[in-house]
Amino acid sequence: MSTTNRKSTEERREALARQVASLISQGRRVETQSDFQAVLIQGHRVNHLLHLILTLLTLVWGLVWLALVIFGGEKRELVQVDEWGNPTVARL
Repeated sequence: MSTTNRKSTEERREALARQVASLISQGRRVETQSDFQAVLIQGHRVNHLLHLILTLLTLVWGLVWLALVIFGGEKRELVQVDEWGNPTVARL
């Protein structure tokens, strides 16, 4: 790889900002962000206290709670921009 294709710090920041803005428009929110990477979250935390109370009251609700724990909740993604300005998104 040639060093002439490397992007400047500002170009890399702009590439990250574009990628983050695109993901925010798809329903994600920023948890943390630095110059060249960001952690985004999609979904919501499971309210365990509420589901415990509902399970104690109905006993059947425990199945719904279990499904939410397995399939629901928050999903995190790491967005990074490399030296050449290429953004990548990876599940955490």
